[in-house]
Amino acid sequence: MEKVSAIMIVEMAGRPAEHVKNVLSEHVGQMKNIKDVEIIRMSVSEPKKLEAEQEAYTCFAEIELKVETFLRLTELIFDFMPSSVEVMNPSTIRMESFDATSFLNNLAGRLHRYDEIAKIAQIRMGQMAAQLQAFQQQMMQKDAGKKAVIKNKEKKSTKTKSSKKAKKKK
Repeated sequence: MEKVSAIMIVEMAGRPAEHVKNVLSEHVGQMKNIKDVEIIRMSVSEPKKLEAEQEAYTCFAEIELKVETFLRLTELIFDFMPSSVEVMNPSTIRMESFDATSFLNNLAGRLHRYDEIAKIAQIRMGQMAAQLQAFQQQMMQKDAGKKAVIKNKEKKSTKTKSSKKAKKKK
């Protein structure tokens, strides 16, 4: 059976620029340590400033590789999360139903975990938003209380000054 050849593009964004490049290089460099992955070519671009973000940079790595099976390639896709994958060879990929079932179950399981993580994050964001709103209300109440105390002091001060002026006039 012919090995599967592919090119992956893995992108990363962040700051500072050199950190983005170093982290991306380390991330894709891990592929070199995987026994059943043959790296043909690997290159990491220089970071470029993102137009939309003032201090963020983007960087990408291009990895040409060979693996034994299409299923193994899909596992690498899940592990390294490329933004793009191009299968170079073979031109036709046939898959046994067992392999198709394995692939689909792997895909379904990972999507389920990602969905679970997203739902937990959404719940936590809602909790944090509620806590922030409660904190803001507390701060407004304290601020309103301070303003009331200041107004009372001003009124007392004005009354005291008025009564002293009245006593002086007598």
